[in-house]
Amino acid sequence: MIKRPKKDEYPPYHAHYLDLVPPRAAAHTLLKRLFKEARELFLSIPEEFGELRYDEHKWNIKEVLLHLIDTERVFGFRILYFIRGDRIGMPGFNQDFWMAEVDVSNRTIKDLMNEWKIVRENTNYLLQQCTDEKSTFQGKATGWIVTPRALFFIIIGHQVHHMKVIREKYLPLIQSESPDENSIPDASQEPGEEIVAEGEGKTDDQKKE
Repeated sequence: MIKRPKKDEYPPYHAHYLDLVPPRAAAHTLLKRLFKEARELFLSIPEEFGELRYDEHKWNIKEVLLHLIDTERVFGFRILYFIRGDRIGMPGFNQDFWMAEVDVSNRTIKDLMNEWKIVRENTNYLLQQCTDEKSTFQGKATGWIVTPRALFFIIIGHQVHHMKVIREKYLPLIQSESPDENSIPDASQEPGEEIVAEGEGKTDDQKKE
């Protein structure tokens, strides 16, 4: 079981995500449990609400889901890169630039969840082969030192962050508009008793993952 990262193992703007990770749960447990909970929540949302935004300048539900997929895919490659011993610095990515090129109009929530399932399985396989020693290998991304174990927990915290936003911002709108409110999860229900999440605001540094 890999240990939690130290503060010098990740960029300071990712501390927010690590603060959202339950303090005692193991990474492999959280990756599996939180994905199961996210899958149940997203698949409970009627497809007609997939392009719902709570504000005209915010992402719609399917875009949030694709952002989770993109981010985990990028962080997963960084993990692979570093546990294989490569030390060449990796570029960052600006989420706003990426999302400007996204078109989810021809995608369904179910389709996106199937894609995320494959990406999460990849993350789980990476974790299985990440020894304690390899988990502390240092690489550089976006100009910052980062370790594989930090990236695993950042993936987890990043998911917690966005699921909190879905529950607080999107679900109340769906519940108010859905003819079958009982089929939609309670917006006040947390994804797990141990998990405590904060608001959704991001600094410019956080947008450059």
